[in-house]
Amino acid sequence: MFTAKNRQGDYFTATQANISHLKAKTDPFFCPACGEELILKCGDIKLPHFAHKRGTRCRFSSEGETKKHLLGKKELSRWLLYQGFEVQLESFLQTINRQADLLVNGKYAVEFQCSTVPPSQLLERTNDYLSKKLIPIWLLGQDIVKNKFSYAFSNFQLCFIRKSEELGYYLLFFQPEKRRIECIHHLAHAGSKYFFGERLVLPLAISIKEMQLKIKAVKGHRRKRYQPHREIERERLCYYYAKYKSRSHFMQELYHAGFSLYHLPLQVGVQLDKQFLVHTAPVEWQFSLWIHFFDRLEVGEHFAYRAIAERFRACVVPLKVLTFQDYEAEELLKEYLLYLEEKEILVEISSCNYRLKRKMKWRQHSQIFS
Repeated sequence: MFTAKNRQGDYFTATQANISHLKAKTDPFFCPACGEELILKCGDIKLPHFAHKRGTRCRFSSEGETKKHLLGKKELSRWLLYQGFEVQLESFLQTINRQADLLVNGKYAVEFQCSTVPPSQLLERTNDYLSKKLIPIWLLGQDIVKNKFSYAFSNFQLCFIRKSEELGYYLLFFQPEKRRIECIHHLAHAGSKYFFGERLVLPLAISIKEMQLKIKAVKGHRRKRYQPHREIERERLCYYYAKYKSRSHFMQELYHAGFSLYHLPLQVGVQLDKQFLVHTAPVEWQFSLWIHFFDRLEVGEHFAYRAIAERFRACVVPLKVLTFQDYEAEELLKEYLLYLEEKEILVEISSCNYRLKRKMKWRQHSQIFS
């Protein structure tokens, strides 16, 4: 940690500039959180910082912090202070027993998250900050894997996805060594852990206002959607489920109902841009909608959005994201309904009201080689 206090309650921050001044002090330093005595460290590898003595049980001990996490907090603090913000580094909030990496203007709790932890811990911290009327801002401190065509996100990294009018669904991650924030925006799910998206670099050499202008200048660009060959995709889907999911609840339900995965309608099992909003596989939740809802309708019959939404909520497990409300997953349902409109399965006749135009058809024979 960078901050400590003395017996009088005065706070000190360890920096390269004041390290000689701190070394000259004879009074001991103490942890603002647990009150235990701290040691001033200023080696050649890590940044100057305070550390607990060995054997301490303080949950805010800096001994587990990486060089990247220490550097990230320092760089963000300097950047914000230079712009005139009031910044408290490692601010301990006693009433909720939390220590924010940065407390900005007494209003924003900034967290630079480098290590992978259970998403429930992030949500718990977020709720604690909100209970104190603080706005939590999470910055991911992990690198994003990129191949030639797409980005790969871990389940933990998905927790940091945000949404805005200018950027669509996007992910921010901070690289303190390069002094820049990177943004992968207009995310579209490509299947599994892979995403298509556009990259925007926001260096700390510019201010927040300049960053906001760069973000506003981003046009609503959306990568042209990849149109897969549905017959080939169904072959791959069948192979995957036969090899890895043959004993799954979904396959058992399919079997006992007398259905064949290969002969399901081609509109069941469609990969959509917003599929990442739920953990449930596309073929599984779309099969549930088809067999329990669409197939029970007659051609020309009307139905309301709230009816299909109720069925959708019952068959999916939403992704837990720090900044999303529980109903965000329904954006995936809306995308699927638009897809079914394009395929002339249904039509929206008024706001949130639809009419079934035609049934989704079984595929009786393979046409892949015909």
